[in-house]
Amino acid sequence: METISQTFSELYDKILIRYQNNSERSRQIPDLSASDEQYINFLYELDQPTLTSFAEKSQISKPAATRIIQRFLKKGYLTKQPSPKDKRVSYLHLSQRLLAYCQNSYRLFDRVFLQAISVLSPAERAQLEYLMNKVNEKI
Repeated sequence: METISQTFSELYDKILIRYQNNSERSRQIPDLSASDEQYINFLYELDQPTLTSFAEKSQISKPAATRIIQRFLKKGYLTKQPSPKDKRVSYLHLSQRLLAYCQNSYRLFDRVFLQAISVLSPAERAQLEYLMNKVNEKI
């Protein structure tokens, strides 16, 4: 592995472990798997998510998305609301508990990440943000 990719991998692992092991996170919804958490984050990030937009964002098939959404509905994580314009479409809404979970998770991850980069000067942080945005735009 090249040095920069190895360093990135190590940094990613360390930040992720700190985030996942944080007691504030683990007591919110303890039975949520890492993949379910990722799918919930996709739903949280989408504006008026539908099954199709969720499948596209998650880069999974519609049948796989259907199984995930059905499981989330059974657990009470989501509700479905039919579109008033197109009865074939239903919008997916996270429960209040999951909305609060996502908001808290984002705040916690920000705190963990900012702690990790606190060793950088403000100029270095600005440079890191610039470089990360540049790479992010290309992938």
